[in-house]
Amino acid sequence: MEDEMEYAIEITDVKKVYPLYRKKNDKLREALSLRGKTYHTDFEALKGISFRIPRGDCVGIIGLNGSGKSTILKILSGVVKATSGEAKTNGKVAALLELGAGFNPGYTGLENIYLNMLLMGFTRKETDEKLPQILEFADIGDFIYQPVKYYSSGMFVRLAFSVAVTAEPDILIIDEALSVGDVFFQQKCYNKIRQLAQKATVLIVSHDLNAITKFCNRILVMDQGRVVFDGDAKNAVTEYYKIKQGSAVYKDLLEDPDQEEPGVEYESYILPDPNQYSGKMNVMIERYFYQVDSQPFGEYCEAGKTIYVRMLLHAVATFDNLIIGYQVRDKYGNEVFGETSLTSSEDNDCTISAGKSIISFQFNWPEIREGDYFITLGVGLGNEVLNQEEQCWINQAIHIVSTTHGKTIYGVFNNPMVKFSIRRRNNV
Repeated sequence: MEDEMEYAIEITDVKKVYPLYRKKNDKLREALSLRGKTYHTDFEALKGISFRIPRGDCVGIIGLNGSGKSTILKILSGVVKATSGEAKTNGKVAALLELGAGFNPGYTGLENIYLNMLLMGFTRKETDEKLPQILEFADIGDFIYQPVKYYSSGMFVRLAFSVAVTAEPDILIIDEALSVGDVFFQQKCYNKIRQLAQKATVLIVSHDLNAITKFCNRILVMDQGRVVFDGDAKNAVTEYYKIKQGSAVYKDLLEDPDQEEPGVEYESYILPDPNQYSGKMNVMIERYFYQVDSQPFGEYCEAGKTIYVRMLLHAVATFDNLIIGYQVRDKYGNEVFGETSLTSSEDNDCTISAGKSIISFQFNWPEIREGDYFITLGVGLGNEVLNQEEQCWINQAIHIVSTTHGKTIYGVFNNPMVKFSIRRRNNV
């Protein structure tokens, strides 16, 4: 028989249903109804979730907004109660949920430290002993003596995180809180999480996929109240972006099978979300396919790997000045690199006929800083790079996670030296 205490967290067929009321007074009308008439509809935030986390593991949960991620964390931390099923935690829990959750706005930062430590089971004497550590880590100076209702979001996070980690919990639960605050404090928090992960169980919800994949070997992907994937970080990110991009499998992308190129799979392609489109649409990208080296819809890429893109275009007329291009941006929206058929060294026929055409191109991934990058696909018309007519752009069409396997990147990307020598001069 397995010892249940080897698991820090156990979730068994947990469901959570919220009543939704159309009008503000419907809840009161329902409560006062003598015939038991209902004025609400049920929303299932969780639809029978089950998973277990062994002690000492660092596990992440990702998913689109409304998928049920935060609801799980609230149930585990005792903020809300499950409608049915069982949620067990074995050990002392510290939870960092919504910004300022558990803080009394009218209390000073110092008073809130003692309040939160008390709620986690610490005596005043024990809190006195840990207070210097909390204040040093939070580093908010004399604001500690001010009511927290005057704090910035960054100060809130600094204080809340400092209390949570200094308490040295058996289980640390974090819900997006680290996305607030300056980058230096975020790095400080991530280093602390690494230390905690060596002796505590950590459960993280975050939209920062680069950070969560560095911490977590195991990631749960949620969609519409269900766990749709539970496994390694690399495949979890792939599953997440399949959901986010709305990718689906279709047949007969090619009207002429002879156009297929060896080693490339064309049966699957992505139908873009209408919200991703911009442009005049006289030439439209109806759907597209991509692969990283030999992996269709691959997510992870390293220096030297080839990204292949194939697009099905529909033109309303014949155009002889077509421009095909791509733009790579980082997760903050900064342009990093890109190319168009006008600036490419390839000799391209830029004429397109009315109706459907298939356009393909490929490029090699540079030695670039680790992180999330997004590729925008674009079609334009014109003969000048800076003076072209935008026809169809698909923003954030492709997500790529750049990996360097620990190699140092000096800036955004490395540009190799082409020559290096040392000459000795004996007369100096």
